[in-house]
Amino acid sequence: MASYIIKKNRQHIFGKTRSEQETNMRKEWGSTMTDEQLDKCKFMERKQKDSNGSIKNFIPSHEIDVVK
Repeated sequence: MASYIIKKNRQHIFGKTRSEQETNMRKEWGSTMTDEQLDKCKFMERKQKDSNGSIKNFIPSHEIDVVK
């Protein structure tokens, strides 16, 4: 039987925020959201960072689609 070591926190590989994860995923596998959605996501992350100072943000896609 083989033993596997699984790291708990692999988030640092892809990025801390959803927009960082998207840009890193685009380099390796391709896009999962449109450029417009990525811009909206960056805007919402910046807005959340200004309001509560959080660095790690993951914004769900249904909230991104609501932004005008």
